[in-house]
Amino acid sequence: MNLVLFSEASPIILLHLMFAVLVIVIGAIQFICNKGTTLHRGLGYVWIIAMLVICLSSFGIKTIMPSGIFGDFSPIHLLSIWVLFQLARGIYFARKHEIARHRKCMVYTYVGGLLIAGAFTLMPGRFLYKVLLAPWI
Repeated sequence: MNLVLFSEASPIILLHLMFAVLVIVIGAIQFICNKGTTLHRGLGYVWIIAMLVICLSSFGIKTIMPSGIFGDFSPIHLLSIWVLFQLARGIYFARKHEIARHRKCMVYTYVGGLLIAGAFTLMPGRFLYKVLLAPWI
């Protein structure tokens, strides 16, 4: 593991990473704890705000495809737009007490917006690849 890279990373990448770790942990707790409780709702609000920080900060990370066909953005930024849409839907369904639809939106957001996107962070050349995998390969 190359922790020196954290000192060289931009503040936006560090913010993005810090909140990503937070939402992965909170999301796992949400899957385990009882639904509809005060704890579930409270963690849900924190999770939503943290996901918003992740999505919005992602638009400040433009190192994947600088000056590509999408300007400074890459196709993975479409995932941030999708997550923002799913978050809005999930909140809407929770407020309307359509719990099955709320759950579906939140699970899709967790799996697609965190786990799948997180897997892309381990691609060669990416920050977490350099931190976690490159020293061993």
